[in-house]
Amino acid sequence: MEYSRKNPFPATIKEAYCLARDNVKETNHYIVDIADSGLEYKPGDSLGLFPRNDPELVEALLQKLGSSGDESVELKRKGEISFREALAEHLTIHRANRKFLKPLMAKLPVGNQQGLEQLLSDRTALDQYLNVRDYIDLLDEYPAASFTPQEFAESVGGITPRLYSIASAPGAHPGEVHLTVAIVRYNSFERDRAGLATGYLADRVTVGETPVPVFIQPTRGFVIPGDGSHDIIMVGPGTGIAPFRAFLEQREMDGASGRNWLIFGEWFEKTTFFYEEEFRAWQESGMLARLDTAFSRDQDEKVYVQHRLQQAATEVWEWLVAGAYFYVCGDKDYMAKDVHQALIDIARVQGSLSEEEAEHYVNRTLMKEEKRYLRDVY
Repeated sequence: MEYSRKNPFPATIKEAYCLARDNVKETNHYIVDIADSGLEYKPGDSLGLFPRNDPELVEALLQKLGSSGDESVELKRKGEISFREALAEHLTIHRANRKFLKPLMAKLPVGNQQGLEQLLSDRTALDQYLNVRDYIDLLDEYPAASFTPQEFAESVGGITPRLYSIASAPGAHPGEVHLTVAIVRYNSFERDRAGLATGYLADRVTVGETPVPVFIQPTRGFVIPGDGSHDIIMVGPGTGIAPFRAFLEQREMDGASGRNWLIFGEWFEKTTFFYEEEFRAWQESGMLARLDTAFSRDQDEKVYVQHRLQQAATEVWEWLVAGAYFYVCGDKDYMAKDVHQALIDIARVQGSLSEEEAEHYVNRTLMKEEKRYLRDVY
């Protein structure tokens, strides 16, 4: 049987442990057992995972809707199933989405819709509003609205798989996929919340027992050079370190002669230097030609990976001019933008280029023409 997104493999978690050395951050390492699945992957690929909702949240929502959960609902691609099963396995309920607001408005008495109309006209305010609310919160806020199970099922989004960059090379860990996962937890409206997939992995998956539906999502471009003589620079703060652990394992197995430079950032060196022993060992062996770290909260002035790039501008430029590949993995909203600008600044200053020439070099030459600037951002 061939497993895929439409037909995921029921894997189990072989091992799970916390990478942080105290409770400042909950970032876990998971080893997923894919032996006998036929699934194959390469460094740079991602693992897709289908999570399930928290049973306590399901029951609380059923109570709020006045439903037993035994009612039948019709879902696209699933057919007729019980409402409880739909909430548990198929519908996203840990956070409300904008799709629900129009059906909600239609349920409200005339004159009570103005607040929602204003939200729908302001995307930023709407995102902030929905980011901390689930459907229980909305139904608490608008008690005049009521939904039948079928109406509710049609008004919310379905669960989509979460993708995690794979933190292992297949040859180094046969039959396994390793993941680096930051667990999302927060409190809103006096209720403790968790991310859908991260809460599922951390709180509701039993090691060696719970089947976790998974599939491989191949990457098209985020790959190590086919020619191992090329140098690579890897920028991976936080969980963005994951694919670079895989890259280094693969480059070591391949006997690649190119140099490897890793730039890693987190909060504290003592507690959040993920995989420190492995990276130090690679540094001692010469596998890592250079290891730079940016621990933002170890000093009064915050230091991030883009600052380390700027401080090493001369060496970065020398590596790039000599044909090095440049990789970035992690947060797209802030980190990746700052690293991108730092790279443009390095090209401008070190290459004696105009701003326009530096932007062209980074955006066109490196990224599109030579394909030596590769990103996996989310």
